[in-house]
Amino acid sequence: MNEQELAGKIVHRLNAGLGSIKDGTSYQLQSARQAALDRYREAAAPVFGLAWAGDLAFRISHNRFYNTRNLLALGLLILSLISITYWQVVIQANDIADIDVNLLTDDLPINAYLDNNFEAWVKRSLQ
Repeated sequence: MNEQELAGKIVHRLNAGLGSIKDGTSYQLQSARQAALDRYREAAAPVFGLAWAGDLAFRISHNRFYNTRNLLALGLLILSLISITYWQVVIQANDIADIDVNLLTDDLPINAYLDNNFEAWVKRSLQ
């Protein structure tokens, strides 16, 4: 049974007993029903705001996986991954800079300029 069927049954039951009610009571019930419907329509209007923020805070605080210890561990993991990545980029940049400086100042030995695998690659690519 969906909402429309349930609402139809409720309306049918409410209307069935209206014949035995006095006119004054019937008018009061009709006005109360109309006021409830008006309030329902006003409440159904969209409200713009940050409703998701309260819901998110509620879910985090009431979920067993999002306790302080797990969030702290996750934060430390993310921080360590960021710092390791940064460290590797800095070290690689420094290595490349050292190689460039040595190439420009002719401090490298002649073997550094020779690529022994280049000839093998050329032979394989020609086959």
